Amino acid sequence: MKRLTGILAVVVLSVIVGAAAVIGINSARGNGNSATTVTVAQATPNSGQQVSANSSSSSSTTTQTNGDFTSLYTSTRPSIVEITTGTQGSNAFSQQAEGLGSGIVLDTNGNILTNYHVVSGSNSVTITFADGTVSQADVVGKDPGNDMAVVKTSVDKSELKPAKLGNSDNVQIGNVVFAIGNPFGLEGSFTTGVISGLNRTLASGNNGRPLRNLLQTDAAVNPGNSGGALFDLQGQVIGINTAIENPGGNTFAGIAYAIPINTPKRYMQQLLNGATITHPRLGISGSTLSPSDAKSIGVSYGVAVVNVDPGSSAEQAGLQPSSNGNGDVITAIDGKTMKTFEGLANYIDQKNVGDKVTLTVRRGGKDLKLTATLQAWNSAA
Repeated sequence: MKRLTGILAVVVLSVIVGAAAVIGINSARGNGNSATTVTVAQATPNSGQQVSANSSSSSSTTTQTNGDFTSLYTSTRPSIVEITTGTQGSNAFSQQAEGLGSGIVLDTNGNILTNYHVVSGSNSVTITFADGTVSQADVVGKDPGNDMAVVKTSVDKSELKPAKLGNSDNVQIGNVVFAIGNPFGLEGSFTTGVISGLNRTLASGNNGRPLRNLLQTDAAVNPGNSGGALFDLQGQVIGINTAIENPGGNTFAGIAYAIPINTPKRYMQQLLNGATITHPRLGISGSTLSPSDAKSIGVSYGVAVVNVDPGSSAEQAGLQPSSNGNGDVITAIDGKTMKTFEGLANYIDQKNVGDKVTLTVRRGGKDLKLTATLQAWNSAA
């Protein structure tokens, strides 16, 4: 299991009353204990009714040549909108708290994908299209755990230029990418970079559920980029710009994170139908066994159960936390080997709330089977 490795300050990458909002979260990433700052700034993929889901890298979309991205910008810019939000006062003269982010046109029915944190808590959502057309929107579907939301607006279909969705499973380190968004309210800003890492994990402010399998890029994103797209050179959305590593401020410092587009694609139809997505949790903290620790208890690998949350699925299943090196070690779930905590967390993530899973547990030199019914992250446990 991943150890908590430091305190991260998250700066939401939507501009709120001219500044970025900062909240504290725990990192569940890697080894080491260095404190860092992360700025949330996500993008969104294309999907839904009349949405192009072409994931082929041989798309007819024009690619850049000799470092000139002009044609790529021209072809993709109409798919990105500016989103402003506010809380309406008691009368027309009341002060409104406003926020700014970005969004991606999903289809010709008016559905737009953005970050949940861009629209959360707002009752006024305004969309500004690339040509300056302005319309109001309503929040339709929400996925707080993945920091995604869909809003819907009513405009003429001629205004709606759906983005093309790529396949983030094909992304590799070194791929050239570009981002379009509205950093600091500078509408339609374009930046380029490369994919500099894969499968990153960041803690989240939503029920403590981490954001997993993130893409890392050095394409510059800043407050206001939230909900904007990370594109590949075929002009397909491959990620949602969501956070930046930033040890001392609220502006870009060289490392940004994007939610892979296949994550929202998995839930897109539910979001378009107005659902609020929930995610399953087992309810443990744990640690990946080192080879020497594994050998000492007679297994080849496993995840040591460090803590069990009261009332959680894990507690109800009978899992016991470690104490002085003794305690349960999970070696498999549903017969699939669990060599790392990240692998265990990813497996649970692919299940649904209410699903039953069978845990193979090493306890006191013996193997036993326990059954857990997965609860939601927003449960009391």
